[in-house]
Amino acid sequence: MSPEDRRAEAPPAEPPAPPEGSVADLFKKALPGVEMQAIQGVNDVLLVIDRADARKVLEIAKNDETLAFDFLRNLTGVDFEADGMEVVYHLHSYTRRHDVTVRAKVSNDDAELASVSDLWKAADWHERECRDMFGINFTGHPNLVPLLLPEDMLDHFPLRKDVPLAPLEEWQGEQLGDNVAQAGYIPPGSGFNVQASAEGE
Repeated sequence: MSPEDRRAEAPPAEPPAPPEGSVADLFKKALPGVEMQAIQGVNDVLLVIDRADARKVLEIAKNDETLAFDFLRNLTGVDFEADGMEVVYHLHSYTRRHDVTVRAKVSNDDAELASVSDLWKAADWHERECRDMFGINFTGHPNLVPLLLPEDMLDHFPLRKDVPLAPLEEWQGEQLGDNVAQAGYIPPGSGFNVQASAEGE
């Protein structure tokens, strides 16, 4: 049996738990009634929460003095296809000098989550961009108008995985196969007329 076959048969490993005394413990202390899964990520702790608890968890993250997450670094969506989507919040505390990533899952049929634009001003544009790209609606947002897409394109969400590929992307996938690293190169005879860049690429 090859190493690849053994890896394919092996059950998925349990995600590592954060060490004792991490920011996950601060969240559990501040939110004793909220269920959350804490995972130790590469750079910071990941907290997976139910979307019904998202607003409460994020309010506490911002306002509890032991957490004091005063900076929303980023907010984005992730599409897991049939398993739904997630909204991911990357938070930093300038006061406490710690970080956390909060992940809340939403279903494809009911892609909705409470806005946090009143907690962090940066969420205003982040939520609008997430709405444009993934179709996730943020209830309570004061002005959830398109940020990146034209207003007549609100039924099309470019970062969802069910969006059809462009003809060039389909051709690259069929022609390159395992050589996907060459996806930036379009060879002669492909049927696509491409002008060389100033750098000769």
